[in-house]
Amino acid sequence: MTPAKFSTGQVQVNKTVAELREMGKAARAKVPFEELGQFTPTGRDSTVMMDQVRQLLIPELLPERTRLMGASAFAFFRGTAELMEADLDTQPNTRILTFTCGDAHIGNFGFYASPERRLLFDLNDFDEAGINPWEWDLKRLLVSVILAGQANQFKEKKLKEFLPAVAASYRKGMKWMFDQTTLSRFYPANDVEKIIKASALDEDSSKLLMNLINHANKRDSEQVVRKFTTLDIRGGLCFRENAPRTTHVDDDFTTHVNDYFAAYRQTLRPDVNLLLSQYHITDVVRHSVGVGSFGSRCYLILLTAIDGSHLVLQVKEALPTRRRGSQKSTRITADFEQSEGQRIVDSQKILQSASDAFLGYFAGHERSFYVRQFRDMKESVNLAQLDWDQFQTYAATCAWTLAMAHSQSPTAAIIRGYIGGSGKTLDSELAKFAWAYTDQVQADYQKFCEYRLTD
Repeated sequence: MTPAKFSTGQVQVNKTVAELREMGKAARAKVPFEELGQFTPTGRDSTVMMDQVRQLLIPELLPERTRLMGASAFAFFRGTAELMEADLDTQPNTRILTFTCGDAHIGNFGFYASPERRLLFDLNDFDEAGINPWEWDLKRLLVSVILAGQANQFKEKKLKEFLPAVAASYRKGMKWMFDQTTLSRFYPANDVEKIIKASALDEDSSKLLMNLINHANKRDSEQVVRKFTTLDIRGGLCFRENAPRTTHVDDDFTTHVNDYFAAYRQTLRPDVNLLLSQYHITDVVRHSVGVGSFGSRCYLILLTAIDGSHLVLQVKEALPTRRRGSQKSTRITADFEQSEGQRIVDSQKILQSASDAFLGYFAGHERSFYVRQFRDMKESVNLAQLDWDQFQTYAATCAWTLAMAHSQSPTAAIIRGYIGGSGKTLDSELAKFAWAYTDQVQADYQKFCEYRLTD
């Protein structure tokens, strides 16, 4: 089901927020907090599911993807969204559906520029986005906090004492959003200065964010051009080779790039489409990124404007969500995944407070893609460099931001009713689940290290 076809189902538009909250309270009686704290292993074979996903990727990039995933249990977790999503599907859930990121781990938040050039902090990866129980995102975030904290060698006692506070931050963020009007919720305060104020960050944490802001402000297309390009033998600008991550290839996308670029432009606002009419394609390169995305078909397009300035766009393959990809051996074709690019783009526009003006999509001959501007004022937090106080602040801010994203769905008031007031029992039960599921991740990671890394 794509977001464009999303049916609110149990929600009727003539219900008030108060009535929807009552529905949430009723759902709490049917699925008590204690049930959300349970995790029952499914007995599934992680290797089989991961191999199904690998079949969708570029074979020559799989060794590097394996190396990246083997770096730590957290890196493995980032690259195996299919495992947790399949496991969550078998666990008790609230049955309150909402638009979810699908992969809301702590590393999938970051800074980027709004179309008005304000620096925002938000979710930044939507490849797994879809309609699921709201708590799936929060549970994935909580597990990632544990794994990232363990990678940073923070003491387990500290993590156990802190984890309920992350769930509490989500709950308080949702409550705060429903202290606003419907229209105010549509314009959430995701610019960095307002987040600092709303979530009451301390002085040191505010300084950390301001340093990231200063760094992000220096990242634009011209900076990307300086870093990623060189001159060819004819003196023309081209992307620099850095195999296997960055390399020129001859495939369907590069062969038909002009046709695909024209199709992509038709999904943009008229003013952005008109802007791009002033650019021509100078070079195209395959450029692999991330951990979970590494191995999928990703490209950079270098555009040169009529005044000689540049714009760099990133094109990413829009695969089906990992849950579908790990359970289907069907050959992936444009017909099979024709709405996947639209699913990702629509979900991103719904969940983010503001989205890249160049965000669009198109269908190739056999695959679907989405497009966005590359590294324009984008900055991610290096989790390994955070001290304990900074880590706590950052994790709580991610949870707060996740609540702001979920509040955009028509079911958000039901979530608000379900989580209730103080919610300390909910916080502790969600933390309980996260610790139990972390053991599952560690077991899967050990199996991966024993078998995959020795291939």
